[in-house]
Amino acid sequence: MKKIALLIGILILCSDAIAQKNWKNLFDKKYSEMCISTKTVREGFLEKSASGDSFDFMEMSNIIDALQCMYLSTEESSYRNDLIKIIDNILSTAFTSKDIPDNIYPYKDNYLSWISKNINTYHNEAPLLEGYIFRYITQFIYNLHKSGWTNISEANQTWYNNTLQFIEKNIWEKWVSRSNRVHYKPYTLFLGRRTHTASHWAYIALFLKEITSDPVIRTQCIEMYNMYDLLLKRNLKSNPEFPQAYIWNCSWDDVSGTQASIPNDVALQDVSHGNHVLSYLAISKKMADTNWSDAEMDSLCNTLKQVVYDKEQISFFDMVDGSSSSMFPGRGQYQAEGWIKLSWFNKEVRALYIDFAFRREPLVRQREMELQYYANLLYTEYLMK
Repeated sequence: MKKIALLIGILILCSDAIAQKNWKNLFDKKYSEMCISTKTVREGFLEKSASGDSFDFMEMSNIIDALQCMYLSTEESSYRNDLIKIIDNILSTAFTSKDIPDNIYPYKDNYLSWISKNINTYHNEAPLLEGYIFRYITQFIYNLHKSGWTNISEANQTWYNNTLQFIEKNIWEKWVSRSNRVHYKPYTLFLGRRTHTASHWAYIALFLKEITSDPVIRTQCIEMYNMYDLLLKRNLKSNPEFPQAYIWNCSWDDVSGTQASIPNDVALQDVSHGNHVLSYLAISKKMADTNWSDAEMDSLCNTLKQVVYDKEQISFFDMVDGSSSSMFPGRGQYQAEGWIKLSWFNKEVRALYIDFAFRREPLVRQREMELQYYANLLYTEYLMK
């Protein structure tokens, strides 16, 4: 038995060494793969980015995160250029809210916007969908600015300025204005009733406050994400069965002293939507936000290793308490957006995801998370150099 265990350990280490060389190849192969007879996966995303349907923003956010990880890891201009094309397409499909045909949003105004064509949000404007994608767009232009790309040419600077101004006015200011109009408070639409929907706007705020030159917006960003952090800290509780891990509700436990709305129910956080929370927490910690400590990140890593991950089945549970869900059956398997970013902080977490990628490769493909999964592991490798 000892020999078998040793052999398995060696094989895992070997696969880890091989994996470190292949994440880029795996990504590029999938990205250039034919998704239908006439177009590649890449061409499919570029086409979808020009749909003008805000419901598509959820899927598009995944490829923006993936391409950004690839660009940061390799500095290859092809990834950056695709990001710029996607962002240009998205911005070009925005129209003045009050002039969008069949727009049923009750507070139409002069800001640029989109409507969703999904049955659940049909012909309506939705802060959830815009927050989904603009968190990664805001992060991308922050990274371009920080890298010095904007100083290379006048065209680069112009593109950056135009994109930043769009976000400031037609994303941030628009929803602050509407929140004031509806709730008489600026951040209520951002904070809402759920941890994961609010995380998108905390993410945007984290980066927008670094690049905006508008002191009002900067102050608003700081106030908003500090409020989100306070709400989230109130939710994170020690797991009774695993004291070094967390358990939390996705509905706010205590909204006192904040602008969040009182929840209509009490709901445990599901792992799938928990990705959004973890994505925010990981980048917040990486940005050296003092609101989050090393000990808190350790507890989040323990939540994954001790509770969410099923070592026997080599799979992930649906809920953060390690249970399955009839509402979200199997959706805990989707790990490529946020949970995987915990590998930035913990070698055991990184090894877990590398192992999962090779031992459960069909599941990675089945859940259509290859691009984001491989790109995030490549970026983890880059950060560890």
